[in-house]
Amino acid sequence: MVRIRLAVKFIFFFAGTFLHELAHYLFALLLGKAEGFSMLPGIEGDRFVFGSVKSRARCKVFTSFIATAPLIWWAVLLLLMVHFRLLIMRGGGIPKVDFSLLLRKVRSFSRGDVLFIWLFLQMLWAGRLSVTDIKNAVKGCLSVSGIVLLAAIAALVYFSKTFL
Repeated sequence: MVRIRLAVKFIFFFAGTFLHELAHYLFALLLGKAEGFSMLPGIEGDRFVFGSVKSRARCKVFTSFIATAPLIWWAVLLLLMVHFRLLIMRGGGIPKVDFSLLLRKVRSFSRGDVLFIWLFLQMLWAGRLSVTDIKNAVKGCLSVSGIVLLAAIAALVYFSKTFL
């Protein structure tokens, strides 16, 4: 039964998994060395693994950027929602959901909307960070180069507020 659930999830989320791993791979190419790309599903302990990317980074902090790369898909999804006017950006940058448009879409639901919902779910899945991604991001931030980067960002924020 577990293998059947894995197979169904893998088939349904194949496109999202590909986008997720592609983000890791592209960031690994930019910030280090990509050594492997796999889309073979499996079970590790009590969780499913849908794909993986093996990489080495020039600096330890770069592993944080490689690990969090799939979040780019949520940024793309946000931009698409703004483009299709599902989200309206108000003053102060606070987004507002256009429920009237959503209700009109629900009332006139078509087959094309099924594809749109599936693509939306794939983008949500693609941007989701795995437990391994989170662990690698934290390890990169807690490295010497990560602490130096965080200190530099804190100093920039502090001095930009002081002098502006």
